[in-house]
Amino acid sequence: MFRFGLTLFIAFNIFSSEKLNENVLNELNTMIMSDPATQALIVSHNGKIVLEQYGKGYSETDFVTSQSIAKAFYAVLFGVAIEKGLLNNLDEPISNYLPEWKNDKRGEITIRNLLEMKSGLYRSESWNEEMFLSRNNLDFALNVELVNRPGEIFEYNNVNTALLGPVIDQIFDASPHEVLKKEILGPLEITEYGLWKDHALNDVTFHGIDLTPRDFVKFGQLYAQKGTWEGQQLINKSFLEQSMQPISEGPGEIYGMHTSIRKITNEKRLLVKEGFNGQYLFVIPEENLVAVKFTKYLHNRENGHVISLGPLDYLLWLPFSWLKAIGEAFAGDGESDPEQNDGSINMPATMSVKDRFNCPNTTPDECPPVQKMQDLVFGLTDLNSSQE
Repeated sequence: MFRFGLTLFIAFNIFSSEKLNENVLNELNTMIMSDPATQALIVSHNGKIVLEQYGKGYSETDFVTSQSIAKAFYAVLFGVAIEKGLLNNLDEPISNYLPEWKNDKRGEITIRNLLEMKSGLYRSESWNEEMFLSRNNLDFALNVELVNRPGEIFEYNNVNTALLGPVIDQIFDASPHEVLKKEILGPLEITEYGLWKDHALNDVTFHGIDLTPRDFVKFGQLYAQKGTWEGQQLINKSFLEQSMQPISEGPGEIYGMHTSIRKITNEKRLLVKEGFNGQYLFVIPEENLVAVKFTKYLHNRENGHVISLGPLDYLLWLPFSWLKAIGEAFAGDGESDPEQNDGSINMPATMSVKDRFNCPNTTPDECPPVQKMQDLVFGLTDLNSSQE
């Protein structure tokens, strides 16, 4: 039984501590930076960076890639739409925005169902990662079958976020990438970015945002600041708070609306945005704390941001597990020079680096390194505690 039910989390109205636990901060730093796969680690408290480290050969100007952290960027655009008066109700059926599903049972799925990962759409054992290797991600998503009643069962599913893309397009009358740039990246003064498209040039929304680590911290700060930036309410405050509530219990985590809540007490929550192969964005909103940790990213920006699988394009008929193994082999050992890539294989992949903080095919509570990292981040503001 889900122990939190639908009770709202009420944060105490207290001021964030001015200090962090130095012992915990040092332990976190040692743990993360001892991993040769790490590209960046940043901790920000009360809007100021207190720890910033980079792997050998990397600096603050180098991009990292979001993997699934991108999902949160596109999810908050619905909070932007509410704030602008473009959307009144998250319980609208998506058939209002997807003409393809006008006379289809799947059209009864609501925007809220997608945001809460309760669409009822089929999910493969790999969470529909197969969509990444499809030539047209949107066509893939539109052809996934309904297997459960919408709103009843929580299942993390890449297709849910892919379907948010055309809904964003209809609400704003602009592509998801253009909306993201105008409504989030622009106000945050993020001018350098890479936003990925699939083979068919659809805007990808379930992964594929390249930024500097510091710019990912800025995004996390929006959660800590209740959707405001420099006095401007970018994201509707009520929407953002809803997204951080414990709504569903999933394997090893509690889930809100495109937000994982990994730890919770009466005083604070640890929000986690996690991406494949060890990409993490942590937020403790009650303590105004944001932390990011990313693995090494080898993409050459000059190759652009349209996914191309090169010779793998001719093998897409193979089973997904085979394609994934071949892709890892093509990616190499993580030590190759991205400048040597001729662009024939172009994708936002970090799979070539074997990160210590990634336990494939396990839930967060079954991966000891991830648990330890989360414990340390959560303990940063506990001045009287120590981590063993």
